[in-house]
Amino acid sequence: MPEPVFSYVPGDSFLHKLDPRTKLAAVMLLGILTFRTESFFGVGMLFAFFFALTSFSGLPARVFFRAVRPMLLFIIFIFLAQLFFIEGRVLASFWILQPSIEGLQNGLRLSARFILLLLFAALMTASTDPSAITCGIERILRPLPLRWLGINSFELATMMNLSIAFLPLLFERVERTKAAQASRGMYFGRNPFHSVPALVIPLIRGVVRDAEELALAMESRGYQGTCRTSMHELLMQKRDWVSLFALVSFAALILRF
Repeated sequence: MPEPVFSYVPGDSFLHKLDPRTKLAAVMLLGILTFRTESFFGVGMLFAFFFALTSFSGLPARVFFRAVRPMLLFIIFIFLAQLFFIEGRVLASFWILQPSIEGLQNGLRLSARFILLLLFAALMTASTDPSAITCGIERILRPLPLRWLGINSFELATMMNLSIAFLPLLFERVERTKAAQASRGMYFGRNPFHSVPALVIPLIRGVVRDAEELALAMESRGYQGTCRTSMHELLMQKRDWVSLFALVSFAALILRF
């Protein structure tokens, strides 16, 4: 069975040793930077920065290919929509379609942004244990007055962690459902009006059933979202502050162009 997307890959690299709060802050900053960058030079610098981080992590390339592959059709759709429906200088003429140079530039820029977001997210989840992500989110949210909204940082962190943990399971369930429907004679490329409900309805039922079983298992083990303790307390090291300083300096450099 292939490994699920956005799954943790154990290792002993520099990125693996960073505090999860450092990596969460880095992903948020890089996400903002990805959508703030307008020039292709800035986008190229972000790709170069990602490849530099990947070399530090020692993670195999298939981890990132698995993260991008499920979204390829969506990214291609976004690119084509920008290419053919953005008005501007005509690049070529195909029957009634007239792609523009501005559409090509917007399509490339927007596609690159989505790919960068997926790659940085995959880099964080592959180099950070899910329980460490939960602890990091909880420590970041702890100072906020969330109890006024009827929740606390423990519950919110657990919810986010479960969402991350459920993502690879969702892709795995999609593949299982497609295989099960194909074994019953369903051909997904013939009639999308029949094949899409045949895939989506059992998929939603399966996801809801998984969520109910998980909630029942947590309650039966006495889970409560308040006053939780941790076996490993997080502590920012010198390498975390140096990494954050380097990242902020890189962001300032990118925003200048």
